[in-house]
Amino acid sequence: MPTDDRDALPVNLTLLPHTDPVPDDQPAEQGEMPDVLPDAPGVPVPTTDGLSSQEVTDLVGGGDASIVEANRALEQAQGINPDTES
Repeated sequence: MPTDDRDALPVNLTLLPHTDPVPDDQPAEQGEMPDVLPDAPGVPVPTTDGLSSQEVTDLVGGGDASIVEANRALEQAQGINPDTES
């Protein structure tokens, strides 16, 4: 069991608790509504036009079968089964 024959530690006065009074809680409140509100930004009207078949082909690619076959051959050469792994 330790003995208490050591000198007492000096008191550090900067570690004393604050004794300032705590200010009252003042919650924020909503102010008065302005007499004139600014105009809201315009909302664009959605278009009902779809993409043409050429635009869809341009986005997803032309469907070149030789590229697909080359990728399948490469995956098989790497030991990957292209039908089960993505």
